[in-house]
Amino acid sequence: MDKNLKYTFDKNNEMIIDGCNALNLAKKYGTPVYILSETILRNRCQLFSDILKELYPNSIVSYASKAFCCKAIYNLIKEYGFSCDVVSGGEIYTAVKAKFDNNKIFFHGNNKTLSEIKLALKNKIYNFIVDNYDELETLEDLVKKDKKLENKLNIIVRINPGVEAHTHEYVQTSKTDSKFGINLESGEAEKFIVRVCQNNKLNFMGIHYHIGSQIFDTKPYGLAAKIVMEFIAMLKKKHNIDVKIFNAGGGFGVWYTNKDPNLKDEDYKKFIKATVNEIKNGVSKNNLIEPTLVIEPGRTLVCEAGFTLYTVGNIKEIKGVRKYVSIDGGMYENPRFALYQSAYTAVKCKSTETKQEKVTIVGKCCESGDCIIKDTKMEKLNKGDVIAVLSTGAYHYSMASNYNRNPVPPVIMVNNGKSRVIVKGQTYEDLIKYDI
Repeated sequence: MDKNLKYTFDKNNEMIIDGCNALNLAKKYGTPVYILSETILRNRCQLFSDILKELYPNSIVSYASKAFCCKAIYNLIKEYGFSCDVVSGGEIYTAVKAKFDNNKIFFHGNNKTLSEIKLALKNKIYNFIVDNYDELETLEDLVKKDKKLENKLNIIVRINPGVEAHTHEYVQTSKTDSKFGINLESGEAEKFIVRVCQNNKLNFMGIHYHIGSQIFDTKPYGLAAKIVMEFIAMLKKKHNIDVKIFNAGGGFGVWYTNKDPNLKDEDYKKFIKATVNEIKNGVSKNNLIEPTLVIEPGRTLVCEAGFTLYTVGNIKEIKGVRKYVSIDGGMYENPRFALYQSAYTAVKCKSTETKQEKVTIVGKCCESGDCIIKDTKMEKLNKGDVIAVLSTGAYHYSMASNYNRNPVPPVIMVNNGKSRVIVKGQTYEDLIKYDI
């Protein structure tokens, strides 16, 4: 399979995903169903591994679990030597059950609960990306009381460098006004790090920042890295504090529709090079130790490997207004349009004609806002047709719910003509399992 091809059509004009016929997948597993191409996913993992090996060998790829967390994904990324970020007790538990190396697990989050922190420590996860003073005080109190801790806690401080990436308002995470991170400009980040270094049971390791999501411009990466390297130079000069880990987050853009750039390997290399150049310049200019660079791709690894298959149901046309095509899924297994008005591309899985019409694809949930794609051009659809919505590998299964008591669909991994279940679909019995 060509690594740049997401899907093809066979001689019968039927969609092929990683060697598997999409119509056969829909028939075998039912719809809606999440499909994940192992080939596309592995190609993307290898790409980031190769880029860092070339540009900055002293580096770590840390998979952002929130994009899509399950044991099969952890088992796959282990093969590439990747680390992973976890942001909840559930993600910690999944990583542990997948036998992920606890030294390669980084615990993120702006409001880690006491029970989650204790779960991490119980499983000897000692890498904490600390987000605020309350969390620091909790960790200080724990290490003071817990005489059984085998290691110091490795502390990476999440700072807010104030660089805004021009993405959707709700996914910007590095504005001055943000629930994430400690402000750099006000001097709070400096005070915070000095405090961490003064505790002999905490091991200050480095700095983390994240400037947003779905970024297609290299400039904010370079600007943020430059600001942070200047801060690191100040820490060394003023406090003799070394920064051993430089975690630049992720946020690299992916393709959803033809309005998005279809980034090539070289484009992702440019994103990382913009950060690497500023690190190298800062190290050389200020005689600093070379930090380990960490990047956190999540969506970038799994999104374009994902497809969701649906069966068309009722069709309603309002003359002169809109044609609604209902599918058997909806906002319960893809809430991103409802949340962010996210745009998608849909393809009919058996091409029958070249003529297209404008339709709005809507879900089956009892909400007017239950829409998947608004006003998109597609081949004429009829009841019973199977369609594929592209680029659904990230923030779909992970954000799914049981709204209207709909069961979450299964996740099927496909590779070179073979398919296997990596997450079972829920049944109606599962829905009432915890009812009293």
